[in-house]
Amino acid sequence: MEITLIKDSTFKLKGKTGFALADPKGITLESLDGASSKIFTSAGEYEVAGISVIGIKTDEGIVFVYEIDGLRICHLGNITKKLPDNKVSAIGDIDILIVPVTGESVEMIQQIEGYYIIPFGAKSDEELEKFLKESGLTVERLPKFSIKKDDLIEDSAAQIVVLSNK
Repeated sequence: MEITLIKDSTFKLKGKTGFALADPKGITLESLDGASSKIFTSAGEYEVAGISVIGIKTDEGIVFVYEIDGLRICHLGNITKKLPDNKVSAIGDIDILIVPVTGESVEMIQQIEGYYIIPFGAKSDEELEKFLKESGLTVERLPKFSIKKDDLIEDSAAQIVVLSNK
């Protein structure tokens, strides 16, 4: 699968059978190609074009978990603080965590452990660099992130992937 930053908090999650847009701000069904296009804005369980989507309601909004090509990707949306334990349990095991850079981002990545962490939404380069330093994790900067389930190494240390749409 391939993950690309479109803009701000919107990511394209492309798998073998289709793609999902995570947090598609300003995107309408009319702007998407394909008869199976759907936009999910509420909690629930959905499946479109072989992609499983779970929306989990929190105090701050909806967290979405996508399953694409055997990988589980969690997009935290605009969540700014740690989640209650019952929401972390509902999210389950995650391979890739897409997390907003906020005051509690480091705590959130420790709470919802993923093999790869993709930050977004830093208000400045300084804020992003501070988050990267505080995380203590290895950082890789890429224009897009390609990964297969077989690439994951169990019990390996998490790694941050900073995506750029420039």
